[in-house]
Amino acid sequence: MITTQLATNIRYYRNKQQWTQQELADKLNISRSVIAKWENGDVTPDLLSTVKLSKLFEQTIDHLVGQKSHHDEQLSEYQQLYDAKVNLSVNSDKELSSIIDYIYKHPLFREQIEQMRKLPVKRQRAVHRMLKSIISEAKRL
Repeated sequence: MITTQLATNIRYYRNKQQWTQQELADKLNISRSVIAKWENGDVTPDLLSTVKLSKLFEQTIDHLVGQKSHHDEQLSEYQQLYDAKVNLSVNSDKELSSIIDYIYKHPLFREQIEQMRKLPVKRQRAVHRMLKSIISEAKRL
């Protein structure tokens, strides 16, 4: 849903700029509570505010509202750069883009994956098995 993605992206790009909600509100000449409502998804910014956010964050509106991902572009560049011989389906491209986007927006998870990547293969497999078990258990809740 666009409003959920927009709320997430406003928070993400604000944090990326290392701005508080008040600092962003000051830049837009609005109250901090409006920023909080946007980030919680309680209220959707109007068109003028969305354009201002787009300019402040130096993102296209498509990217800001979640209609287009930077990772779609990066995946395309990656495939061209390495002349990938594997023909990925559109669904797997979108799935990979979604995974990259998730990792990109969750720095703690990205750090944990990097730590796991440095483990010996045998320990990586053990972590994979544990994750599979944890996810299966979480689905049952």
